[in-house]
Amino acid sequence: MGITEDSLLHSGFTHKEIRILKNNIKSFGGDLDEVVHDLAKRFNVLIVILFFFLLSVVFLAIYSSVGKLISGSIGLLITSIILIFIQPPVISYKSWRFCRENKG
Repeated sequence: MGITEDSLLHSGFTHKEIRILKNNIKSFGGDLDEVVHDLAKRFNVLIVILFFFLLSVVFLAIYSSVGKLISGSIGLLITSIILIFIQPPVISYKSWRFCRENKG
């Protein structure tokens, strides 16, 4: 696709976020295309995991006791927060949005 800094800036990335992406490239190798696509994939995986967590809470609400519902919900909420902040949430969302807009 040939992702450039200008195309990222026009799609909503800030200079600081692009600097973070470049530091990642310096540290781990690759190019801007790979980094943006990997972050977009990580965002998709996060959405799927959070969907299954929500589905689990619904099943707990239907088939379980109140105590299990509360403890399960708290556990899934804490796990969700940890999963969200393991990756850079804003940059991965912007990468996902960029890839979706520039698909074709």
